[in-house]
Amino acid sequence: MTGESILLVEDEGIIVLQLKELLEQNGYRVSGTTAYGEDAVVIVEKDPPDLICMDIELMGKIDGIEAARKIHEHTNIPIIYLTAYSDSLRLNRAKETVPYSYIVKPFNERELLAAIDMALYRHKVDQQLRESEQRYRAIVDNAAEGILLVSCATRTILEANPASIRLLGYTAGELSGMTVDTLVATPGGNTGGWGECIFTPQGWSGEVQVMCRDGFLRDVELTSRIIPREGAPALSCIMAHDVTDRKRAEVALREALRKLNLLSGITRHDILNQLLTLTGFLSILEQKQPNPTLREYFQKINTSAQRISAMIRFTKEYEEIGVHAPAWQDTHTVVGTAVKTASLGKVMVNNNLPAGSEVFADPLIVKVFYNLVDNALRYGKKITTIRFSVQESGDGHLIVCDDDGEGIPAEEKEKIFNRGFGKNTGMGLALSREILSITGITIRETGTFGSGARFEMLVPAGSFRYASGGMNGITSLSSR
Repeated sequence: MTGESILLVEDEGIIVLQLKELLEQNGYRVSGTTAYGEDAVVIVEKDPPDLICMDIELMGKIDGIEAARKIHEHTNIPIIYLTAYSDSLRLNRAKETVPYSYIVKPFNERELLAAIDMALYRHKVDQQLRESEQRYRAIVDNAAEGILLVSCATRTILEANPASIRLLGYTAGELSGMTVDTLVATPGGNTGGWGECIFTPQGWSGEVQVMCRDGFLRDVELTSRIIPREGAPALSCIMAHDVTDRKRAEVALREALRKLNLLSGITRHDILNQLLTLTGFLSILEQKQPNPTLREYFQKINTSAQRISAMIRFTKEYEEIGVHAPAWQDTHTVVGTAVKTASLGKVMVNNNLPAGSEVFADPLIVKVFYNLVDNALRYGKKITTIRFSVQESGDGHLIVCDDDGEGIPAEEKEKIFNRGFGKNTGMGLALSREILSITGITIRETGTFGSGARFEMLVPAGSFRYASGGMNGITSLSSR
């Protein structure tokens, strides 16, 4: 008890005095007393109490039940009836005002105090529940996604939010009572598994087509979650996200990409053919003009033609970046595939990446590992060994490629990732950085010049996992 205010509506003065003394002795504050129902309504409007003790038979034109009804039209104050009457007619009328208790006179003081204490507590809990319901109702009503509440027993729609009404084109009344099966288009009657899964505790998530009121089919992503009752599925809350426009844009984008690739492919083919013709005539010209003073110029022209050819081939590789969706790639297998296509000679490759360790990356990550190996072979000079390993690094992981070659000078550690820098095409590492960045992986060179190159690829948290085999071969940076 913390001094809650109580209004006494009672027409017997002795009982009023008895109640006032009892309540004040037990820490409550009597905010007012009246014997008239009309006055009670006015008092509550001016100075709302925390609780009302209401007699039924009062002076004036309205009784306590009618006064309670009028009070509840504007406020939500808990009411306890304290009356000498318990006939079924009055009880039924009193029920309509949803009282927190109904006590018959003569009352037991301890029972009355307990009823008041419980009423105040219940009202506080009820108020919190109402506020919670209002918050969630606001979220549901203002959500951009369609939300349907469906009965698990009958599969009928019980409630639909405004977004689902806009999506489907039906009114709330039309949707109420419809089965969810009538909305989802199922060619050949095949539900594809969603029909039963949306009513299971595990729920369901996937893409379907829904039939709108105008007969138009829209693509939506459905997600269902079960609301249980007494341990069994009772309701299925289904969220529908309209992806129709996105899918149309994807189709249009794929078609535009197809045409661009076709155009660039034809253009590359024609340019390479012209380069081949150019180098052919250049070779003939060099043979017909065996002038030693011109040999250097012929070599420079040939080198330029080769670089142009390499750049044209690079555009073919670059246009493939991001075309296919990123996926989980087994790092050990990918390195093995990259190494098979490299001309290693006497150089050894130690693939210490654990089998079953996977990174979420673009499928072209195999080119990244190939470029690292190829660069080590080209510029390592004294190189004998290339190593691949993985280490924990904070919340993420480091995939490391290091060697015992010459290494990278300090002033070139960042330049090597710039397009065009280097002795060959200067595009391999630039391309590698682009491929890795698709899924947030970064790459840098941290080796010591003279002792070997070391490339560190930082994989963010959530993009590295172990499909099987645990963490064998993994070290932590904090333990080094």
